[in-house]
Amino acid sequence: MMVERVDVDDCMGQIRDVGYCILGNHFPPDAVETCNRAFQPLAEAYLAEHAENPNRGPNRHYIPLPYQPPLYHPAFFDDDGIHAIASGILGADMAIDQFASDTPYNGSVYQDVHADIGALFAEEPGHLHPPAMLAMNWPFVDVTPERGPFEVAERTHHLPREEALAKVESGEIPLKPLCMQVGDVLIRDIRTLHRGTPNRTDTPRVVAVVTFMRSWFCRDGIDTQSVPRSVWDGLTDREQHLMRRLDIDDSE
Repeated sequence: MMVERVDVDDCMGQIRDVGYCILGNHFPPDAVETCNRAFQPLAEAYLAEHAENPNRGPNRHYIPLPYQPPLYHPAFFDDDGIHAIASGILGADMAIDQFASDTPYNGSVYQDVHADIGALFAEEPGHLHPPAMLAMNWPFVDVTPERGPFEVAERTHHLPREEALAKVESGEIPLKPLCMQVGDVLIRDIRTLHRGTPNRTDTPRVVAVVTFMRSWFCRDGIDTQSVPRSVWDGLTDREQHLMRRLDIDDSE
């Protein structure tokens, strides 16, 4: 099936097989670059309070993003191809619970190799099952080898976590850097092992994340912002269905 130049079946196959797919030049670069400009004062305000207490390792920050233009844009949240890929894996009743950024600055370091979700069944931590969640990432700046690309250990979502970690640690499964350009979109199974790498430049490597989940899945402790009523009322029915678990801010 083809949707807006996207081979949906092939993308779903890549996610199921290696753990991710990349849609090259998919988002409009001008919209992304506008996001990057709008992000800078948000980041400056955040760093004024949290620079000495980074939440993702030295000089690396997770910063929630507002559901407001220009950071909110229908090109990101109401894209036919991305919706077809994610719903093809998670089901048409999927939802989102997160809109944020991961930003390493100069002086950041390698993260520990990790997955973004723990065992779904605590009594069977090695149980292999279809994905419950997918993450969509897109960079606000070109991600070069010097700017701290995301590294992924392909196919590790097919292995029990401890076995996968051991094989990455031994080098049997290599870590592959994913360099991306403005407009590219990464969709990944969050069980696939990965890590952030050092940003060795003076350009903050801003990457946004939206998380899709199955209708029955929920998680606590996610730092995300509410949707302003003025934005909510302008969303399509599909966007409102995706965002149905988010709080709506009526204080305007």
